[in-house]
Amino acid sequence: MPRTTPYLPRERPNPLLGAYLGLGLALRLWRDSFPIAEGGTAILMHRFHRHFSHPTQQPYRAFFAATRGAGRPDASALSEAERRAASDSRALQQYRNGRTCHPLLPFYDWDGCRPALGRVGNVLIAGCRDHAAARQLGFVPTHGLGAALTMVRGWSERPPRVAFLLSPPYFPLRVVS
Repeated sequence: MPRTTPYLPRERPNPLLGAYLGLGLALRLWRDSFPIAEGGTAILMHRFHRHFSHPTQQPYRAFFAATRGAGRPDASALSEAERRAASDSRALQQYRNGRTCHPLLPFYDWDGCRPALGRVGNVLIAGCRDHAAARQLGFVPTHGLGAALTMVRGWSERPPRVAFLLSPPYFPLRVVS
């Protein structure tokens, strides 16, 4: 995954943005067929540092606070946290002042990952530095690509088919009037 966010200002991506870049954007670019076999394993190479640039990524901190617990985030907990974020007048004012992203953006980013998450069996994070963040999103952290491929070989009777998807070239436009 690239070391920059898909949004302006360009910053170091937090774990949710790293997942969104790989699962929500890169895997969505395939038009004919999904590039991973049904129930297959996706490996994302990302450091997964739980770092939230202040103040621009503060809504992501609220997302991670709402999804504390083991495994993929619970739908009911997410919907409750989304309602709280939508009614947070301070966060909305920060957004209107241009200091941070919209408070609901992390929830929409996670929602963008759901189509891929519904088709893959496991998501491994190769090169993960924050194992708790990976587990909090329901992913399996590994130290590197070699360890991730070894895990995949252990889960399957056949050797894995490996394809590399380079991060998508995204070019957001800044409109100045």
